[in-house]
Amino acid sequence: MPEPIRNYSKLARDIIVAVGGEENITNVSRCTTRLRLVLKETPNDAKEKISSMPAVITVVEKGGQFQIVIRTHVGEVFDVVAKELNLDAKQNGVTKVKESLLNRIIATMSAVFAPFVYILASAGLIQGCLIIITQFAPDFVKTGTYEVISFISWTPFTFLPIFIGITASKHFKCNTYIAIACCCALVNPTWNDMASRIANGETIKFLIFNLSETTYTSTVLPPLFLVLILSYLERLCQKILPDVIKALGTPFICLLIMVPATIVVIGPISDNLARAIAAGYNFIYYSVPALAALVIGGFWQVVVIFGVHWGITPVVLADFANNGSNSFQAFQTCTVVAQAAAAFGVFLKTRNKELKRVAFSAGLTGVFGITEPAIYGVTLRFKKPFICGCIAGAIGAAVSSFFGSMYYIYIQVFQVF
Repeated sequence: MPEPIRNYSKLARDIIVAVGGEENITNVSRCTTRLRLVLKETPNDAKEKISSMPAVITVVEKGGQFQIVIRTHVGEVFDVVAKELNLDAKQNGVTKVKESLLNRIIATMSAVFAPFVYILASAGLIQGCLIIITQFAPDFVKTGTYEVISFISWTPFTFLPIFIGITASKHFKCNTYIAIACCCALVNPTWNDMASRIANGETIKFLIFNLSETTYTSTVLPPLFLVLILSYLERLCQKILPDVIKALGTPFICLLIMVPATIVVIGPISDNLARAIAAGYNFIYYSVPALAALVIGGFWQVVVIFGVHWGITPVVLADFANNGSNSFQAFQTCTVVAQAAAAFGVFLKTRNKELKRVAFSAGLTGVFGITEPAIYGVTLRFKKPFICGCIAGAIGAAVSSFFGSMYYIYIQVFQVF
């Protein structure tokens, strides 16, 4: 059982020692509740030692990462770990441990989306508030106040490629400002105008290549692949260019190559890939909605246990961009609420005062979308509540599928990260 703690600096240093010291850590990142370490080797007793530390709920080894669940104070621990390890210098010069493709994809999704996912959630919440207000005051949509608040709520989605450019550049270790410049070009209004003209039948060429009508506002995979390839191009420029022209030559070459390459090749291919994945899920949903609901409602929390849930984010965002709605999040809502309810059930049934406190706190956190405290601190610990939560989530999702439940705005309030 985790104990209250305020000395997170000591906890961070204890974790570093327990995993074998600074030299054994090759990468460090975090999400909402987890400190994620990539280790050269995992000491035999590291998991047991860290799990018993104050404020640590549990330790999960998955996706090539040593994941330490700390809940809301994970940021304080991460800051100390980053400072102790001189994180930027360390990650730039380290020899990475080879991981499987799946593990690298999961780690990338986590590193890219974790820093700004609640910005998107906040924007979605603003949109939800506008929807509620207009139900009671339809004329509100005609006011300037509505227009201002509305464009504020859409801004993070419109410029999503820029957010991805920032976080992806840090993950792939390339120049953040070059990445931002390239991603800004993708959402430049001039390109949107050109794409609109192409969609209306005009042919526009770049050199000998016909340009497609693909636009990049609210897209995920095009800027992600752009920055990935940019990282290799930038390193090549740094290697072959003379020192006297590197500072100017590198961004010059990168901008001149990467932006056209994205709108000609990378963008259309990666955008179509995201659309295809979303379409595949929607095909299952529209063919047998109850089956899709049962699988997501019943097994989503199992996915969360292993910390590999970030992989679905591009699919969800692509679904919103293409269709304006998404059923996946609606089913997630059921499984999240079910785990929160299971924690509240433990709170009502137990006579242990400490367990009551933990169960109530975990259940309340679950209501706001973060179920890891409920899972690791309460339901999975006693097994039966976790199983009951999964069953209830599956049933709830299946019932909601009968009514065609959808999310029409992207929001994290009931999503687990």
